[in-house]
Amino acid sequence: MKKTLGSKMKIEIPLGKGRPTKPDQSAKLSNELGIIARNFLFLPNKWKELTREDKDAALIRCHERFEINLDEHYVKDSCQDILKNRSRQWRYKLKQLFESAHSEEEARKIEKRCDINKVNRTKLKSNHFMGSKAFVAARAEMGYVKGLGYGPKLNTTRATQRRTVELEDSLKKAKQEAASVQHDLQKRLNAAETEVENQQSQILDQQSQIQDQQSQIKALNSQLDTVVARQEDMFRKIQLFAHSSPSSAPSEG
Repeated sequence: MKKTLGSKMKIEIPLGKGRPTKPDQSAKLSNELGIIARNFLFLPNKWKELTREDKDAALIRCHERFEINLDEHYVKDSCQDILKNRSRQWRYKLKQLFESAHSEEEARKIEKRCDINKVNRTKLKSNHFMGSKAFVAARAEMGYVKGLGYGPKLNTTRATQRRTVELEDSLKKAKQEAASVQHDLQKRLNAAETEVENQQSQILDQQSQIQDQQSQIKALNSQLDTVVARQEDMFRKIQLFAHSSPSSAPSEG
């Protein structure tokens, strides 16, 4: 019921919902309250026969498994409602079981087997909450577990040496890959720097050419202004000469 870091699972029940809205929280809470109803709660004929102390003890056990705020009345009422339903379902299953017996002797055998199963369940180090996955499959995935006597015990010296060699090979391979990547990146960086330098040189050449062309344009504009001024001066002189010539004087009678 705990997360990877060891903290309790947080159960949040919104006001007016009666159940957690998140599926994983709802399933975990329902399963845990079912375990409490079957193993730790007195089985009454009616839910009203349970005392407040019995209900509070069940909720305290639930609080030990989860991070849940039982001080809120709607949270506490929701947990009691789930516990009530689980208790009713468990009572109905037991009723079906004993009614399936064809004689009193068979019913007593079923009762005896139930008592034995109850004792066996108390020997479990942890309750099963892995869904359809059995303990055997879970332990097989875990491999050797110290203290449980399951799986072949590893030769720690050989295993450590083998693991060390594997780690060294992985580290060597990682260093080689990193060096290769670094070399490739350095080549690409040098090529990019060379390209940038060439482009900067071309830009400087183009700027110099533009400046030269601007200077030539200024010189041509100055020469053009001089030619225009000379043409205007010559035109004025021609007009003055034309007005002052004898042919332009008035004739006598």
